[in-house]
This record gives sequence, C-alpha cells and structure tokens, in this order.
Amino acid sequence: MTAPDGQAAWELLSEHSVDLVVTDVDMPRMDGISLVEAIRSSTSLRELPVILVTARENQGDRQRGLDAGADAYIVKSSFRQEELLDAIGALT
Repeated sequence: MTAPDGQAAWELLSEHSVDLVVTDVDMPRMDGISLVEAIRSSTSLRELPVILVTARENQGDRQRGLDAGADAYIVKSSFRQEELLDAIGALT
C-alpha cells in the first residue's frame, strides 16, 4: 500500500494490517517522525517495524528518527537497494 502523506498512512494503518512501514521524513500533514511516534504510541502497532528513508543526512536528524522509534534510518543520497532489503530482512 502507498499513502501520499503521513496522515493518510496513519489512517491506512488503522484500517489494514501490514508487516512493515517504509516512510519518508518530509511529508505534508504528518511528517515521518510524527508517524513513527504515533505508531510507537499505539498499543496495537507499537511493535510494527518502521524504516525511515530520507534526504536528511545530518546526525541530529538521524538521532531524532531513531529516538522516535524508527528501526532503521536510510539516507537517500547513499541509498543502495541492498541496504533497504537487508533492513527489511532483519526486521521481518
């Protein structure tokens, strides 16, 4: 499933069962960090693996994503498909 923004993703998660979330940080209505925080605050979704894939490269942004509860943080500028697949394999 895909969603155009974090709010739509959150709504989909309340309606459908998924095994993993891959999300960007920069999105309208609800950013990826807020989406991760919402997932981690939910009793039914808190164990759902979440991978952030983002253009934000600085260590502060990475730490903020991980502190919010993301299981992995992948930077788009150094994106390698194998890295994403390895993260998915490790989390599922």
